[in-house]
Amino acid sequence: MIVKEKVVEDISIDNSQISVKTETKKRDISVDLIRLFACLSVIGTHLCLQVLNQAYNRIDWGRLLEKSFFTDGVPLFFMITGFFLANGRNYKKIWKSTIMKVLTPSIIYILFSQIFYMFIVNKESIMWCLQNILTNLNIVQIFKGILTGNLTVINTLCDHLWYILSYVKIIIWIPVLWLVCKEEKSSKLARRIIIAFGIIATVITDIKRFITIPTIGAVKIFGLVDMELLYVLLGYELFVHKDKIKNNKKVFILSAIGFIIVNFIRYRIEMQYMVLNSYTNIVGRENFLGWQYTCLNIISGLFIFTSIYSLEIKSEKISKIIIWLADKTFGIYLIHYLLIAKIDLYKFEKIERFYFEVLYLVIGIAVIFISSLVIVLILRTIKEILLNCYKKVRNNL
Repeated sequence: MIVKEKVVEDISIDNSQISVKTETKKRDISVDLIRLFACLSVIGTHLCLQVLNQAYNRIDWGRLLEKSFFTDGVPLFFMITGFFLANGRNYKKIWKSTIMKVLTPSIIYILFSQIFYMFIVNKESIMWCLQNILTNLNIVQIFKGILTGNLTVINTLCDHLWYILSYVKIIIWIPVLWLVCKEEKSSKLARRIIIAFGIIATVITDIKRFITIPTIGAVKIFGLVDMELLYVLLGYELFVHKDKIKNNKKVFILSAIGFIIVNFIRYRIEMQYMVLNSYTNIVGRENFLGWQYTCLNIISGLFIFTSIYSLEIKSEKISKIIIWLADKTFGIYLIHYLLIAKIDLYKFEKIERFYFEVLYLVIGIAVIFISSLVIVLILRTIKEILLNCYKKVRNNL
């Protein structure tokens, strides 16, 4: 494994973390690989075709199986955040980095999606968007979405930005999380009680999907733990036990097998309860696949994390590639949604055979990832050119 020492403010939320390191740290390649896998998983989730095949008005069980294995990318990002939670970071610098590295690009994305929305959804030309820029740029709608925390009211291209809001919420809670993320006896006890409450609440919610349980006021106390915070705390627990996981072949084998089993269980549950209610609607428990809802998602996310983290990466070249790609994942996360919307996935709904659907996903993920990566590199180059021009002008004044 390559060991890369550096003193940096390493902000890499892409779906994961803001890690501001104030002292010399060794780069953990395994975490970068998890971040990269999570990014690909999110792209795969958005590329998955509808379980209700609109072209043939029937449930496509193959697509449901595919969706089952792509649904846990977001938990990985939150767990990575928890993994780096106790890194001796300065809270003021964390906020500064969040504003510069996360919120600013997100606002630029929102403005861009508003201005060019009609072009992206294939209804108007770029020139039309530019000619109607003031009309398209609905500032009131943008402020409404930001203030209410519901970015979907801005436009459909902002659906995936809910993660940014969740991430900011975690940043707000960091001083409190720091109190329980210590290996002191009282902090450890408090943290594990919080984790237990979150898991119990999830299990109770899962049971309610199948049987009716009388409402008991005292039970609501378990629901006080937010799911995002639960994943962050689980990520910290993984950090505490990282030495037992790292380069452990037994952990890899057991975690990989566990991941496959859990997702087949999730798939079978959906098959049992999902029915076609009409030509345009599925009823049942498709939300059982939602990352924030079930105990199976928690288990699946933990299995993915431990299986990847237990891999031993010996090649220096591969390690450098992983680091380079992982550093671009936040930009890819923002941009990929625009590309998917532009492609208009409905044209692929007629794909019927399972192996063709798998081939579509493999090719689609590769194309969207590489295309987004190229755009990120172009934007970074433009940014560097502008910064250099600004510095030259400033020095000449």
